[in-house]
Amino acid sequence: MTNVPAFWSRIITFTALAGLLPFVAGLLLTLFPGLPLLDQMVFERALVGYGVLILAFLGGVRWGLRLQGGAGSDLTFVMGIIGSVAGFFMLLMPYTLALVILIIGFALQGAWDIWSVGVPQLYSRLRRLMTLLVCLVLIAILVARFTVS
Repeated sequence: MTNVPAFWSRIITFTALAGLLPFVAGLLLTLFPGLPLLDQMVFERALVGYGVLILAFLGGVRWGLRLQGGAGSDLTFVMGIIGSVAGFFMLLMPYTLALVILIIGFALQGAWDIWSVGVPQLYSRLRRLMTLLVCLVLIAILVARFTVS
């Protein structure tokens, strides 16, 4: 992997896209609510929990970059924890509202990662793609909730 940019590495691409699977499963469950193997309400709570977990992970990445002298200032530590704290409250919110806040959270976190000085360029490129995909799937879930009977 010495000459191959990390963004095009098969393992990085595969694992990043694998992280999208719970969101895609949420879209499928919204489109096909009668799937007998899953309890819709439990899955919705789990999906919000997964989104919160990922936002917390992304904040942790920023902490790691900053601790190594990378992107940001000491404000990075404060900003990096906001997703985790907001996530706790998202777990207590109605599903639709939690999805809207997750979309906003992922978009803001993605913009921060994409446009920050000192963030590795390959990480920024991967975040651009994953932010777009996650936000699109979450928006599709919202749209499907209001259009699928």
